[in-house]
Amino acid sequence: MKKIILLFLFAGVSLMASAQDVHFSQFDQNPLLLNPAYAGMYDGTFRFNLNYKNQWAALGNVYETYSASTDYIIFKNSMGMKSTGLGISAYQDVAGASKTKTTRIDLNLSQTIYLNMNTDLTLGVGFSYLDMSANFNGLNWGSQYDGVEFNQSIGSGEAFSGYAEKGFDLSAGMLFRWFDNGLDPFELGVSSHHLARPQFTILSQEDNIPVRINAHISKEYTFPTLNNWGVKGVGYFSSQRTAKEFVIGGFLRRDFGLVSKYTGYYKNVNLYFGTYYRIGDALVPSFLMTIHQKISFGMSYDFTLSQLSNTNSFRGGPEFSFSYIGPFKPVAVISPKNFD
Repeated sequence: MKKIILLFLFAGVSLMASAQDVHFSQFDQNPLLLNPAYAGMYDGTFRFNLNYKNQWAALGNVYETYSASTDYIIFKNSMGMKSTGLGISAYQDVAGASKTKTTRIDLNLSQTIYLNMNTDLTLGVGFSYLDMSANFNGLNWGSQYDGVEFNQSIGSGEAFSGYAEKGFDLSAGMLFRWFDNGLDPFELGVSSHHLARPQFTILSQEDNIPVRINAHISKEYTFPTLNNWGVKGVGYFSSQRTAKEFVIGGFLRRDFGLVSKYTGYYKNVNLYFGTYYRIGDALVPSFLMTIHQKISFGMSYDFTLSQLSNTNSFRGGPEFSFSYIGPFKPVAVISPKNFD
């Protein structure tokens, strides 16, 4: 029985540690979880993000992940541009019937160096607190099978009820940006997580969370002859032990709002329609709306394409994202004396 328990536990932990860690399909809408170098990388005074993911409900045990973050520009250079950023983020993942729970709180710092008028390089570091636990009281054991079904009134004969571990971790990242038109940068980032390789113990069996390497890329482009249309492409790769994850995404953007070089009005609503594709695993149609480039709301749904689709009927799960950048200034009006 102990061997069966160990097999079950490590299968569950592998989702957290060995396979792919906690992840979101809308990876580009959770910047601090993606790369600590994103702390303070926005046009504004402060930023607040919320993310929620629900998956595999069709299998009878919901896997839920919550995430929240806020970040600030704490120092600027002599030109008034961001130099040092500070971010705080947290997530909690609750998985399956054992309620295997992973909670992580991060403190992120970033420093930006401006290479020239069109390019900058940002380095980031993250310090993490980890809390992992599981509750085995609600599980079914072989000793509870009465020949027809599992009967919870039958004692399991097991003397333990769960586990709990705490630890500290470290991450680092780098972000390179190139502005070809002053508006939409080409972004390339690389980050490493679990550099401290925190250890956990389950039934006297010790293991550590392996280092995970992330790489991500994005570029947005506005059609010069179609001022109300644009496209955006994103890519993401993650490697952790033998597990690999590769995601690509493409989106069509439609802009709405008044446009005038005299009054300073700009496109105040942007709608993105597209799809993420997690190679060999899932297709994720996605929608994102931004208002004045300050408020954004996104939603997507994972359709399982792997062999798991035979069990969950292609149903992966929904995901939602929200972001607010302050202060909110919907219309920037230029004084008539500045007219061309």
